Amino acid sequence: MNNVIPLQNSPERVSLLPIAPGVDFATALSLRRMATSTGATPAYLLAPEVSALLFYMPDQRHHMLFATLWNTGMRIGEARMLTPESFDLDGVRPFVRILSEKVRARRGRPPKDEVRLVPLTDISYVRQMESWMITTRPRRREPLWAVTDETMRNWLKQAVRRAEADGVHFSIPVTPHTFRHSYIMHMLYHRQPRKVIQALAGHRDPRSMEVYTRVFALDMAATLAVPFTGDGRDAAEILRTLPPLR
Repeated sequence: MNNVIPLQNSPERVSLLPIAPGVDFATALSLRRMATSTGATPAYLLAPEVSALLFYMPDQRHHMLFATLWNTGMRIGEARMLTPESFDLDGVRPFVRILSEKVRARRGRPPKDEVRLVPLTDISYVRQMESWMITTRPRRREPLWAVTDETMRNWLKQAVRRAEADGVHFSIPVTPHTFRHSYIMHMLYHRQPRKVIQALAGHRDPRSMEVYTRVFALDMAATLAVPFTGDGRDAAEILRTLPPLR
């Protein structure tokens, strides 16, 4: 491992890790525990956890694959079809062109409804991708990650093992699809509209977003601080003064 610095996981430092404006890590972690306790909400990582996991991927090919999943929310099968031609990194608004998994076995130009554009809003990621492509010089139509899904999963398992050996543990099982759930939750934390996230993630059915937005229903309920306990003696005295109800 190149220059790995052990991460200090003191409660004080953890509580300061940012998730989104006005949301700290400790609060988001508590909310996740509550939301996932029934098993109805997909398991997801929070932004600092993803950053830590990527930190334990010294191989740039591995690192850029999972950074791409995190920055786009794409499925692992969609990532396997990415080529340098899929990316537009030079413009004012960088983006990636994602083909639906349905077109994997087809030839010719895919239908418009099976291609979606996802903006790349993190300038650090864009620069990393540019640098990696300049260094590796892949052919424009050559898949960037021409490996099996199982190989990708093994890359991820290696990173998790490195993290655990360094004292960094994740409270949920981590798979490549976890990055998709994490992307959607991260966008929701940043108050992006549900319909926008649905389009970017390639969900056709609006109901598919409901499992994620349940978390924020819990968040709202937890912050309302609605009281239910009153003084029984005072209540009885007040009611005693009222005429009997007919």
